[in-house]
Amino acid sequence: MEVFAPAQSQKIPAWRTEDDACPQCKSGRYLNPHMKLLVSPCYHKMCEECVGNRFNAGPAPCPECHRILRKNDFYQPIFEDLTVENEVRIRQRMSMIFNKREDDFKSLKEYNAYLEMVEDHIIRLLYDVDTNEIDHLIERYKRENQTSISKNRTKQQREHKLQRIISDQESIKRQQQREDYLKQLEDERREKEQAKNSLINELATSDKDAKEIVKSKMVQLKKSSLSNRSASRRVQMDIESLLGTIDDGFGDDDMEEDEVDNGPFDPSESPYEAMKIELRDKYDDPNPAFRQGTLAAAGVTREMHQRYTIEGAMAGLFVPPATEVHNSSQ
Repeated sequence: MEVFAPAQSQKIPAWRTEDDACPQCKSGRYLNPHMKLLVSPCYHKMCEECVGNRFNAGPAPCPECHRILRKNDFYQPIFEDLTVENEVRIRQRMSMIFNKREDDFKSLKEYNAYLEMVEDHIIRLLYDVDTNEIDHLIERYKRENQTSISKNRTKQQREHKLQRIISDQESIKRQQQREDYLKQLEDERREKEQAKNSLINELATSDKDAKEIVKSKMVQLKKSSLSNRSASRRVQMDIESLLGTIDDGFGDDDMEEDEVDNGPFDPSESPYEAMKIELRDKYDDPNPAFRQGTLAAAGVTREMHQRYTIEGAMAGLFVPPATEVHNSSQ
């Protein structure tokens, strides 16, 4: 008689209103504030006392539809509309059986057909259409795909566990940051108060200039504030490094690979292949204008053109920046 498991893991409370009333004993929340209203698998409401009185001795028929029920079949609802409650539980049940993923199919078309088939089963169960036939199909699918169902269920459990670990560590990180921030604010307030009292005492007892005293105290206060902020940043970096990268600690059977033994490790060995370099007596310039001995423009040789190009590129490297000279008469 607990709340739906996914809702309990997300800390979603059971649905309750001040107008709740048991259809069997007619007791309301006004006279019984602690009344717990339960729902049967056939989605008929009944208070916890009526459930105990009717089903403590063993299985008994539902007072509304006469379906044979047990005490452990009742649970607390989390939705006001029981149709939504029914759909959520049907989808939860189907997701535990039809848990294949897109990677399990050869094409996206086959995966979409699989999703349509699952959705058709859900709609039929929700609106009570050929339920016996759908239950038979589900049982046959479970027998034929028992291995893949168990494998994908294990993957889902690992993913949910990993997500909970990540969520818990993020909560710890946020809480630690909040505590550090509050501590930093308190330290700054206390230091300002101390600096104020020290300034008053020094102004009253020292013979130095008041402006110099105030200036030195402000410098000390700024340095202290900067040191506190840098310490806070270091603490935050330590937290992040402590949390690190989350690893679920489980191996995936689909991603196991045989380790290759390449012998002892040689630190002097380069992972890259050596480049093949050879010297030539003559090199061809890719510029087609240089294929002739003398360039067509200005009649200069190739060597002269290359020298002019290099000198033009290097000429401005050591020139000091120009300074503007203003005429005093202007």
